[in-house]
Amino acid sequence: MIDLVGDSKKRWRVIGICLCLGLIFFAVGFLNGAYDSHSEEFLTKPGAMILFSFVGCWVLIILAKLIMTPLLQRDEDYYEKGRDDAND
Repeated sequence: MIDLVGDSKKRWRVIGICLCLGLIFFAVGFLNGAYDSHSEEFLTKPGAMILFSFVGCWVLIILAKLIMTPLLQRDEDYYEKGRDDAND
């Protein structure tokens, strides 16, 4: 697994790559006419809901990994730092 927690430069690089890939996929779909019709018609095409769900799930997973992990992760000695006992 990619360690995105410790390296800030790598995290921003991965976010930038994901945004660029998203723009490329959007541009390819736009050039192929995927957005010419109404959105309801897109969801009636075979496999469209599967693709939409799959991509949406991965977007949620990646965003949770990139945003929430640095906010919630603690150091390994987090609980040891808070000890008040001088005898240990």
